[in-house]
Amino acid sequence: MVRLPAAGTAGAREAMSRRPKKKRASPVTPTSRVFGATDVDTPQLAERSPDDDDDDDEIVDDGAQALERADADAQERDEEDETSEARGGVREAPENTPAAIAKVFRRLPVSVHDGPPVGGIGASGIHIDRIWLGSKRSKDGCGGKDDGFSIRGGDEVNVCFRVVHGRTQEDVDVIWEKDGDLAQRRRGVTILPLHAYRTRSYLVLRNEYVGSWRVRIFSEDGVELATKTFNVVE
Repeated sequence: MVRLPAAGTAGAREAMSRRPKKKRASPVTPTSRVFGATDVDTPQLAERSPDDDDDDDEIVDDGAQALERADADAQERDEEDETSEARGGVREAPENTPAAIAKVFRRLPVSVHDGPPVGGIGASGIHIDRIWLGSKRSKDGCGGKDDGFSIRGGDEVNVCFRVVHGRTQEDVDVIWEKDGDLAQRRRGVTILPLHAYRTRSYLVLRNEYVGSWRVRIFSEDGVELATKTFNVVE
């Protein structure tokens, strides 16, 4: 008769030690396509493509998921100038700005990157100091051609803009007009609570979009902050 080793003996331990160990699965880290940030210390935000939008496939506003958190920490370190005189009139309100809004506007810090408003000023002092168009997205926002967008060429109309405000989260409204008529309106492009923030909205072209266009950006209180015109061709 063969005697088996008792439980807990060296023979049992040796048998157990020969069992193959299960391999642990390595953690999976999701990846996203991102735009390059202008500042090394600036976090990058994920890009969203037109196919990811489950609303309509004509217009997508990136809002908080915009190009990047551009003009953020590194630029805020440059905001030492507090007067419009120090920046050549950057904090001089446009003509016909209500006195109360002009006062709020003048109190905003001034970065070396800031420019004067290209349009009106909202009640919070929010304004746009740069707006530009492009047929494609690039590291800097909008690239390629800035007019004569071609449907056959597969162009996409991108509008990029830089918003300066009082570091409180707020929204702007982007409106697309064709031949003077309202074509599309999308509310709620979120502007993050930074001194300056760049974001983007884009229009996917269709055959019926040939004509003259205008894109307009409004503050929450209905002030037109910026506008840009362009043409769509076949």
